[in-house]
Amino acid sequence: MTEPAAQQMPTQSPWRAAAALARDGEALPDWPAERRADALARLDKTGLPDTSDEEWRYTSLTAYGQRWSAYLAATGQPAGRAGQAVVHGQPAAVAHPGTVTVRVIDGVLGTQAGVGPPGLFIGSLRHLPPALRVRVGDLLRQSEAVAPEILVDLNSALVRDVLLIATDAGTVREPVHVEVQLTGSGSPAFSQPRVLVDVAPGSRLTLSIEHSGMDGALANSVMQAWVGRDGHLDLIRAQCLPDDGMLTDTSRIELGEGASARITSVDLGGLLSRQSMTVVLAGTGASATVDGLFLANGTRHIDNRTRLEHRAPATTSRESFRGLADGHGRGVFNGKIIVLPGAAGSNAALTNRNLLLAATAEIDTKPELEIHVDDVRCSHGATTGQLDANSLFYLRSRGLDPAAARQVLTGAFLREALGGIAVTGLRARLEARLQEKLGGNLAVAIPGTEP
Repeated sequence: MTEPAAQQMPTQSPWRAAAALARDGEALPDWPAERRADALARLDKTGLPDTSDEEWRYTSLTAYGQRWSAYLAATGQPAGRAGQAVVHGQPAAVAHPGTVTVRVIDGVLGTQAGVGPPGLFIGSLRHLPPALRVRVGDLLRQSEAVAPEILVDLNSALVRDVLLIATDAGTVREPVHVEVQLTGSGSPAFSQPRVLVDVAPGSRLTLSIEHSGMDGALANSVMQAWVGRDGHLDLIRAQCLPDDGMLTDTSRIELGEGASARITSVDLGGLLSRQSMTVVLAGTGASATVDGLFLANGTRHIDNRTRLEHRAPATTSRESFRGLADGHGRGVFNGKIIVLPGAAGSNAALTNRNLLLAATAEIDTKPELEIHVDDVRCSHGATTGQLDANSLFYLRSRGLDPAAARQVLTGAFLREALGGIAVTGLRARLEARLQEKLGGNLAVAIPGTEP
C-alpha cells in the first residue's frame, strides 16, 4: 500500500532537499557557494546530533527532524516563505516608544537598503555599502575560525537572508527590537533566521530579539556579535513561541578590549527549545553579565547551554540562571566557565537556581569550571528544590490562600531575572506573559504590608 503523501520521506537527506528547493527560490546573493557546500558536506557526514553525544544527552531532536521531513514531503516547498522586514520608529503591532523595530518573517527580510537613524545600519546582506562588506567579512571569518557546529552548518546551508545590525564608532543609539516571526500559511515553516551584529569601538547598542510564530513553528536561529574596544552590547533574547513550537538557537558574542555585554535570556514558550550561547571575553578587561530564566511547565522541554570563555587577562563574568519546572516539563541547564592560558586575573562566578513544583517535573543541571591558569577567582554552584516552607507559612499567616502564596513566591523567584531588561515595554510584556503562563496575578497584595 502506498503511504499518504504527507508520510512519504524525501529521497534526499532533508537538508539537501531543502537546499535544492531554496536554490530554486530566493537565493542569498554574496553568500559564498563554498560555505553552503562545506556545511552540507559536514551535515552528510554527521547528521543532526543525537543523545549519544554528551552535549545532547538530555535533548532529542527526533520530533524536530520528523516535523521538518513531514513538512518537506507535504508541501514540496522551500523551508520558509518570502517575507519582508519593516523598519520604523514606533511599530503599530507592539508599542516600544523610541525603539527601532525590525520584522524578520520566515527568515527573510525585505529588499530595501539599510534603514536606520544616523550612526546605525539595519538591513540585509543583499544591500551592503562597500565599507560594511569588509566588516561583515571579518565577522564571518571569526565564525569560520572556530570548530564547526552542526546547527550553524544547517543554517549556513539553508539561509535565505541575513540581517546585519552595525553601529558607527562612538555612537549611542536607541534600542533595536527584532521580531523573528514564523507565519507559514497553513503548514509549519522551517525558518533559518541569521543575525550579525557589529558594535563599533566606543559605541553602545541595546538589542532585543523576540521569537514568536504560528502553531507548528520550527526554526533554527543563529546570531553572531562582535563588540569592539570599549563598546557595550545590551542583548535580550526572548523565546515566546506557541506551545507546540520548536526552536534551536545558537549564538556567539565576542568582546574586545574593555568591551562589555549584558545578556538576558528568557524562555516562556515552545514545546522544544534548545539554546547554545557562547560568550568570548577576547580582550583585556572585557566583562559580561548573563541572566537567564526558563519556564518548563506543561510538557515543555527547555535546554540552555552556556559557555563563557576567558581568553584575556583581567576579564570578568557573572552568570545567574533561574529555572522552574511544573507538570511534566523538563528543564536542562549546562553552564561552563573556561579560563584559558593567558587569562590571568580573571574573575568569574556562575549560579543556577531551580524550582520544582511537581513530582512529575524534572530539571537537570550541570555547572562547570575549567581553569588553565593560576591567579584567578572563580566559583560556581547550583540548587534545585521546592518552594520554601517557611515563606509559604508566612504568606498564609498574612491571609493568602495556598495557591496565591505559591504564586507570590514563584513570581518573585522568576521575575528577578527580568529586572535587567532595559526596554521597559518589552519587560512589561514578558512579565505579563510570565503571569499568564503561571496563571493569575503575580503581584498579589499581602495584607499588612506596605504597597
